[in-house]
Amino acid sequence: MSEFSVFIRARRQQLCKTQADIAAECGISSPDFISLVEAGRRRVKLERVPRLAQVLGVDPTYLCRLALSSWAPQFAAALALPPEEHHEAAA
Repeated sequence: MSEFSVFIRARRQQLCKTQADIAAECGISSPDFISLVEAGRRRVKLERVPRLAQVLGVDPTYLCRLALSSWAPQFAAALALPPEEHHEAAA
């Protein structure tokens, strides 16, 4: 399981919400989808991560970064470079 999946499950449990609750509040028709996300067998579309963050009551920037670092670590690392380093890395 990814760090993202573990976080989603832990936060949902902290809120005492079911997978069906989270799915419904996110506008996802199938509660099984949240189960699959928590098991690390499905990914939430990136455009849905901010809504999921809102439902879970967490910072959307944090959850987006966690999703990217879990699913695309090299991409996330590239985004983490300070702007002045981007210019040097491209040269």
